[in-house]
Amino acid sequence: MSDRDRNRMTIPFVEPVLDAVTKQSQARLDSLTKPLGSLGDLEPLICQIAAIQGRIIPTLTAPGFLVFAADHGIAKAHAVSRYGAEVTEEMAVNIAMGTSTSAVLARQYGMATRVVDVGVSTNVRHPRVVVRKVGCGTADFSAGPAMSDEQLREAVQVGVDEVLRLVEQGCDCILLGEMGIGNTSSASALAACLLDLPVDALVGVGTGIDEASRRLKRELIQQSVDSWRAGAENASRHERWESVMARLGGFELAAMSGAMLAAASRKIPVVLDGLLTGASALWAAKLDANVTDYLIAGHVSPEPAHAAILDALGKKPLLNLSLRVGEGTGALLAWPVITGALRLMAETATFEDARVTNPHVAQREQLTADVVPPEGAKADCLIPCTPVGRDFTQAEIDAVYKAILARRDIRVFLPDKLPDDVVDRILRAGHHGPSVGYMQPWNFVVIQDKQVLRALQAVVEKERIRAGEPYPDAKRDYYLRLKVEGLVEAPITICVTNDPTRGGPHVLGRNTIPETDLMSTACAIENMWLAARAEGVAMGWVSIYEKDDVRKILGIPDHVDPAALLTIGYTPHFPEIPLLERAGWGTRRDFAEVVFANRWGNRESL
Repeated sequence: MSDRDRNRMTIPFVEPVLDAVTKQSQARLDSLTKPLGSLGDLEPLICQIAAIQGRIIPTLTAPGFLVFAADHGIAKAHAVSRYGAEVTEEMAVNIAMGTSTSAVLARQYGMATRVVDVGVSTNVRHPRVVVRKVGCGTADFSAGPAMSDEQLREAVQVGVDEVLRLVEQGCDCILLGEMGIGNTSSASALAACLLDLPVDALVGVGTGIDEASRRLKRELIQQSVDSWRAGAENASRHERWESVMARLGGFELAAMSGAMLAAASRKIPVVLDGLLTGASALWAAKLDANVTDYLIAGHVSPEPAHAAILDALGKKPLLNLSLRVGEGTGALLAWPVITGALRLMAETATFEDARVTNPHVAQREQLTADVVPPEGAKADCLIPCTPVGRDFTQAEIDAVYKAILARRDIRVFLPDKLPDDVVDRILRAGHHGPSVGYMQPWNFVVIQDKQVLRALQAVVEKERIRAGEPYPDAKRDYYLRLKVEGLVEAPITICVTNDPTRGGPHVLGRNTIPETDLMSTACAIENMWLAARAEGVAMGWVSIYEKDDVRKILGIPDHVDPAALLTIGYTPHFPEIPLLERAGWGTRRDFAEVVFANRWGNRESL
């Protein structure tokens, strides 16, 4: 599209998907423990989503369901629908209340339904309907243009804005629906122009009109299509396609097209519903052909124009249930098929992983050989570096790293009692730590008794003094001035223990490195520390004590090690740098000094 054409309407730029990812995703499918191609139409679906996301194993976890509502002037002026124009507003309310077919399905799948009034002729009587009204319904397209050029641009922008809003909230898939009495007339007219097919072959009965109404509908559409064709003969390609929506379309149709273009520009797949979303997709594809790479046909309706549209888009519908209900119902019914297909891809074992003889080795090797990197690229850089699991939003990812970098070993505590639910969450975080062989060698002794805490402080103080003996006088004096524990000040101390016998004498994965039990307990401690920091709770690790002293005070069995005493509570301040670094005891080693490439001591770039 030239700059001149693009300036006529703000259209998001859409990149084509990566064919190389499609091929490698198919190679992965062929390695799963199933006959080749046995998932049928689900396999190209999986590969399509993989190519959209740039990941061999794609996932969809945060769908967004958008319904655009608008009225059509042709339905007000002529009997082309079984229902009166007032039904658009009434059904928009029904959807917002959660009592329409689409809203019921969306609720079942845990999706929020967002209804957008982009052109209902009256005010919609429900507070949850989003008002982005371009006009109070379109004009009667049998008598002239349905909308002005400015209204067209505004309606497209509504769709763009609504999708970008959802994407910013973490949405990774868009399901579209619409509501508008008379909109099958607009969709059929658009299809006739965009496909250059006879009107008679495309006009159906909509939601159930009689034959007389159908004849009237065909006549009105034919006259309007002929009028548009005559006026668009000398127009440029993009002027022609823009004018067809303004002449024959609807506000909700233009908004859905904008939504598709916006989603595709952000590499988000779009699940189409019936004829109306199909017509919008067809128009969007005229503006940017790459948008079709991002579209998934949820179903095919009995409307003759719908099958013709899907064929032109190169889309095979997932369902064929003779649905005429609209509102996004067909797209929603396809959702569990889509997510089920992706789960099969992610969780089905490969022949190699399951240690099952692979009868497809030759075919798989040939498919893999067909996947070659672009000229000048490394073979291992063929697939973009994007994660398989995207169940964390960027804000959540940032929070994890923030907790890691802000974690500090704290020695100064306030006396305030910690809420029981906060302590419970910190302990549960520890209990969810990873452990070799799932042995879970830890226990947590929660200590609040001040007499017990003073006994622990006494044995720690004894060892603190002894620990300073190896240092020269000046450094010993400096060490002894450092505060190494807050056992009495902190409201709670947790003794984390490690039981090396947990799991029995033969723990999976522990045959050559027996100390992995202690490593596992250390993971539990780190989980607790990060959880505490996220809760705004300070934690200090007290490690200067004789184990037998602590065992005696706390009644711990001889074979169980008291791995750590963790003092927790609120603190007046979390320092920006670690205590010992601030005190001049040491500094953090340079990162480049601790990372080697492939072999010890090799500091070449990874």
